[in-house]
Amino acid sequence: MKIVKKLLSEGLSKQEVFEKASSDGLNLKKVAKQLSIYPDDRESNKYNKANNILIGLYSLIVAIGLIGFIPMLTEFQAVGMVLVLSFALLIPGAIIYCIYKKQSLGYLILCFFLFKGVLDSFKGIETDPLAVWVGVSINVCLIIYIVVLKNKLFPHQNFFNTKKDNNGFVVFTKI
Repeated sequence: MKIVKKLLSEGLSKQEVFEKASSDGLNLKKVAKQLSIYPDDRESNKYNKANNILIGLYSLIVAIGLIGFIPMLTEFQAVGMVLVLSFALLIPGAIIYCIYKKQSLGYLILCFFLFKGVLDSFKGIETDPLAVWVGVSINVCLIIYIVVLKNKLFPHQNFFNTKKDNNGFVVFTKI
């Protein structure tokens, strides 16, 4: 719903946007669901530094992964390298963008990929157990950091979905 995004960008609070949507006769369930993906301004400002730290850490992890990927890139021609690199940066770039914009879906997707990384790490435990355990501990620490940060930014949400009130409306702000 573009009108919700527009009203929020004009500086209206979430409650004011909901009241305006109610007076305009919009579908309030859809409006509430749309409002729930954005953090409240107070929480957004309060945890901005922690969010920037997360972006920096994830960017560093992506950069280290790309450095490890360089030997494989030498097998491609220049056009192939560009295509492979752009595809390899597509998902991390989208995740970083979502986290930068403080959209709740970005935190969930990042946790999914980190958890998948933990599970995939155990496949190589026989070759280098120390490296596997270091990687697993880094991923687990990041998952914990992300879960805590998301719960701070979106106290009105569960981790996987949004809470609903007794009337069936999605809760979009801190109660």
